Formats: sequence, C-alpha cells, structure tokens
Amino acid sequence: MTNKLVQMFIYFFCIAFLFMSVSEVEGHSFVVEESPVPNSVLASSPSEISIRSNRKVDKNFSLKVWNENNQEIVINSSSISEDQKLILVQIPQLPNGIYRVEYYIISSTDGHAVEGSYAFQVKWKVPPLKNEEYIKEETVPGIVKKGEPTTPQEVVDKTIEVTEEENISKISIYISKSIYYLGFLLLVGWVFLWQLVRTYSFEVRKKYIFYGMIFQVLHLIGLIAFLFAQMNVFTIHGIVFEFDFPVGTNFGKLWIASLVFGLFGFLLLFKNSLFDYCWVLLLGIIKSLNGHTQEFEPTYALVALNCLHLFAASFLVAGIIYIALFWRKQRIYVKYFLPVFSQGALYSIILLTITGSITTYFYLPNQEALLTDWGIALLAKIAVVVVVVILGAVIRRKMKKGKVANLESTIKLDVVLMLMLIVMVSILTSLNPLP
Repeated sequence: MTNKLVQMFIYFFCIAFLFMSVSEVEGHSFVVEESPVPNSVLASSPSEISIRSNRKVDKNFSLKVWNENNQEIVINSSSISEDQKLILVQIPQLPNGIYRVEYYIISSTDGHAVEGSYAFQVKWKVPPLKNEEYIKEETVPGIVKKGEPTTPQEVVDKTIEVTEEENISKISIYISKSIYYLGFLLLVGWVFLWQLVRTYSFEVRKKYIFYGMIFQVLHLIGLIAFLFAQMNVFTIHGIVFEFDFPVGTNFGKLWIASLVFGLFGFLLLFKNSLFDYCWVLLLGIIKSLNGHTQEFEPTYALVALNCLHLFAASFLVAGIIYIALFWRKQRIYVKYFLPVFSQGALYSIILLTITGSITTYFYLPNQEALLTDWGIALLAKIAVVVVVVILGAVIRRKMKKGKVANLESTIKLDVVLMLMLIVMVSILTSLNPLP
C-alpha cells in the first residue's frame, strides 16, 4: 500500500517537472495600465477612465471616481473589451480639482480580487462653467482624513483604505476558508486512510465512517460559507453581479463542481476503492485549478504540484486526527497504525517541502514580495512547519524507544499546530503574492 502511494507521488512529480521544462513563466493578474496616469496634471477634463489588466477579468467590476471633497462623480457609462482585459468608464466634464480613482476587479480564472486607487488633477487654463451635475447624489462620507491635500498623491495618502466593514468581511473569509480547508484535508485524507482502516474491527470501521460523514458535512459547510463570504466582499466593494455569474466564470464553475462532487461523496464514498481513488483525484484537481495556479505559468505543472501538496497534507492532517480521535478507546489499533503513519508522514513532509518550495519559487515575483502581507504570512507558515517537523522527529524517536503511551500530550500539540497551519494557509491563499 505504502509503496504504491510513493510510486504514484513520484510519477506525478516527474510529470510536473516535464511541464515546467517546456513552459514559460508569467505573473499573477495585475493592472498594467491606468489612464489618466497616476499623479498626472491634466490641462482639461478626461472623457473616460480606463484600467487595463494583463489577464482576463470578470465583466462584473467596480470603478468609482471621487473629488477632493469626497463626493462621488457620476459615471455616464461603463464597458469592458472583448478580451475582458480593458475596462472603460465614461465621465462628465470635470472642473478644476483633484480626483481619486478606486477600482476593484475580479480575475475570471481564480476569483481573486485586484484592487487599487490613485489620483490625478484637472487644471484648466480657462476653467469651464461650474456644473454640479457631475456629482453623484449619494456619496460615502468619512473616507478622507482631515487636512487639505494639494497634490494627487496626498489625496491617496490621506485615504483610509480599509473600513470596519471590510475588516469584518476579510475575517469572515479567513474563517470560512479555514473551515473549508479543514474539511477538505480531513475528508481527502480520511478516504486515503480508509484503505488501511477497512481491515480493522467492525467497531472501528463503523466509527471511522461516522467521522467520515462528519468531515463531508464540514467540507460542504466550509465550501458554501466561503462562497457567501466571498460574494459579500465583492458586494461591499460595489460589484453588482448578473444572474449568470456562477456559470460565467472559471471560478464559479469550479466551485459548483466542488459542490457537486461533495454531494456525490455522501452517496458513494467508502463503498468502492476505485470510486474513492477517482473521487479524491478529481476533487484534488478541481481544488488545484481554483486558485493561484490559474494565474501563473507553467499552469499544468503548478496544478500537478498543488495536487501532490494537497494529498500529502491531507494524509498528515487525517492521520493526526485519526490518532487523536481513537487514542483512548481504540489504542491497540492506533499502535498498529502508528508505524505505517510515521513512515507515510516522513514521505509526506518530504513531498510537502519539495512541492511547496517549487511552487513558492514560481509565485514569488521578487524578494520584495517577502515584505508584503503575503510574504509575512508565508514566512510565518514556514516557521510553524519547522516546528511541526521537529515535533514529528520527537514522535518518531519516542516510538522507536517504545514510549507510545507518552505521546498523548505531543499529539495534542500536533493537532493545535495543524489547525494553526490551516488558518495560515487560508490567509495566504487569500492574499496576492505581488508587492
């Protein structure tokens, strides 16, 4: 069983390297052009605002313009190009003043947001007649701090970018995503380990399948909660979605596929080994396609690496939880399980290190990215992983010395660290690697 798993991991790993050798590297979705140019001083009012992305973005977006008194400017019309890379909004004639542009667009591949703000100045040589019709009636007060900004850059610097509502929405994203990841890793790992546990007693098998059902529920709750939380974030930023949004983007289609596969699992998991393996493989591919892998090249290699990374992590997470759940009442079976899990955990840690390092290499645009929120979250995750590896070495040493009975406190600490890692991963995957 273990040898077959190792051979399968090596096989996928070789394929990943093959893809990497023939593909070019490209970056994550980001804005490549803003017009008017940030901090520019214009001799007359621009007729339109444009934002160009390097990758395809969703047709649902938010672009707003504000004057220096924090009054929102009326948008006459908005459009997106056929390749869905260029966003255009038509604006009325503007009088002299400093104007702030705020945009929030969504990658149509992985669903991640690209947001930004900048300012420009209109300075007519001969000012037009004053016209208040360019100001939108409903404005959002309290965004600009006290002070009298005199340049476009000062307008941006004096802008409070994060509101309390946005902070709450981000926390809800992290919580729901943590539940989803926990459910996903536990469920996938539980299916893997079932091939070993199915040889145990009827009582153990019955309880094992019961926990498997709980993990399926956890997976679906996390998935649905994350979708609602993500849509709420989009709505807060002023995006109004059309009815076909879930099926009109790769992001929506892949999440629907995850939901459908999750529902099929309730009916067919733990009954047929071939179905179990196919289900796990397909769910892993769907999850790997719906993330940063779609925004970087070589895409297929990164998908393969991400699949391996998820499978290795799921084996570790499910194994630790199995030991914790069955430690007291089924310790004799846990003792049978420990040597196999210890060996598999060693392979998993090696695989996690290799796949994680290669993936980070492609995600990391430069060393400056380590100073961003994404980089700090990455370094924190690495620090916890180092602690987990050391803890794993302590467990293996105690096992070799026959001190299995003394492992309870160490296993509890392992569970806590595992939960910390899942929260960190949820934060990390929600952030943009670009500085």
